[in-house]
Amino acid sequence: MAEQTTKSDSKSAMLSFKETIESLVIAFILAFIFRAFVVEAFVIPTGSMADTLRGAHFRLVCPNCSYEFNYRYPEARNGIIPREQIYIYSNGLNQEGVPARCPMCGAEIKNSKRWVSNGDRILVLKYLYQFVDPKPWDVVVFKNPSDPAAENYIKRLIGRPKETIQIQDGDVYINDQIQRKPKHVQDVLWMRTYHSDYQIPAKPDSNQIKERWTDPFRPQKTNSAWEFNPATRCFEFAGSSQPDVMSFNPERIRKFSQSFCAYNGQDFISTAITSDLKVSGLLSPAASQGSIDLLLGKYDRIYNAKINFNGQCSISEVDSQTYSIVREFASKKFPALTPGKTIRVSFEVVDHSLRLYLGKEEPLEYFGPNDPEDWGYELNLRKPQFPSIAVAGQGSAFQFKQVAVYRDVHYTNEQGPNKPGRGTQGHSFTLKEDEFFVLGDNSPKSHDSRFWDLPGKRNGGAEPYTTGVVPRDYLIGRAFFVYWPGGFHLTDWMPYAVIPNFANMRFIH
Repeated sequence: MAEQTTKSDSKSAMLSFKETIESLVIAFILAFIFRAFVVEAFVIPTGSMADTLRGAHFRLVCPNCSYEFNYRYPEARNGIIPREQIYIYSNGLNQEGVPARCPMCGAEIKNSKRWVSNGDRILVLKYLYQFVDPKPWDVVVFKNPSDPAAENYIKRLIGRPKETIQIQDGDVYINDQIQRKPKHVQDVLWMRTYHSDYQIPAKPDSNQIKERWTDPFRPQKTNSAWEFNPATRCFEFAGSSQPDVMSFNPERIRKFSQSFCAYNGQDFISTAITSDLKVSGLLSPAASQGSIDLLLGKYDRIYNAKINFNGQCSISEVDSQTYSIVREFASKKFPALTPGKTIRVSFEVVDHSLRLYLGKEEPLEYFGPNDPEDWGYELNLRKPQFPSIAVAGQGSAFQFKQVAVYRDVHYTNEQGPNKPGRGTQGHSFTLKEDEFFVLGDNSPKSHDSRFWDLPGKRNGGAEPYTTGVVPRDYLIGRAFFVYWPGGFHLTDWMPYAVIPNFANMRFIH
């Protein structure tokens, strides 16, 4: 009886082992099928989509104002950094000799030591576009048209078959109509250039940078009701019967509006002036009688979002000297603000539209004329017109904190002097059947449909594809999730970033 039990147990163990092996094989086959036909992981090799998606980069913290930002590592190829090239970053220079510059305080960063972080690892929905057409502004992965067997690229899809693309004043026009970015895309593409929480100490303890600091927002008159509290990093308005204005330092605006991206170092394109801006902050009124005005200047015009604490809000164009209303575009009655309660407010001038956000309410919007000339744009203007930013208060006291300024992506027209890009101002480009046009989010440093100089290769040596397009059959899929951003290092001497960066795991828009 004991012998029979032993044989039975042995047979049962063999059967269990066989089932386990079969389960593992089936799981492996399913995983292989899933990877091959549904979702596949890719590594971002370069910074052409930064800061949306990052290639190999340095994570820097400004020793002046403590702002953290990402800075490119240009020598990475295909997402792989050779072991001999993983070294400590020093003297403020990358391999191309370009120093980093903080986008908040503008300080040049020297003698910073950081290990290189690898590029973002992403998940891609493969073969999605076999069933549905790509949507404008999708982030797509595709085969490099000029070398489809060896390289994959990732860009943002802009133009679809039979559409005519032209970039004017940094904006995208399709068939002569401006293409406004969806909110979820626009939120990703805003580049922060100022935040009131990042201030330089009165006496910096850094031996790298010693620089006197004054906040870029400055009252326009003496004895102003505006005061910045460095302890709370909050703008406090004491109350005034007349409008009291503080303006953003125009020198700072000139620096960040010239197609500057901190990821690229100090490189900028002086002829590409970004005029689409956003200003936001947390507003806390002390009483129900009062107002705050958010003013953004585009070319020679000033646009004002007036927020009355009783909830009555409006968007208008105002005189640049007196701030009196020239014409009102839209108005709306929001719920009245509660004294002592904080609410987020923001105003943006972007893609020929004006938007005022007040808390979680639906925004007050105005969609303006289609042509850039109707907004004051002059193509052959000799002297560039920089944007402007101001905040005004009137009535009862209030606090305004976490104040931030953002600039929109500006799609540049030239790769160099007298080298206009495809689909740019005066060089419109029409797509044929099954052809797509793509751009990188890091416009000044993106090699994309504008600047490709080799025609796409077809299989079998057939007639090549049109230069500058992505053929439909080279589309791989849509990028949808960053599952492994550049991680953190345990110590300064350990080159491997083994600590997951959970905070930067995100869906891709």
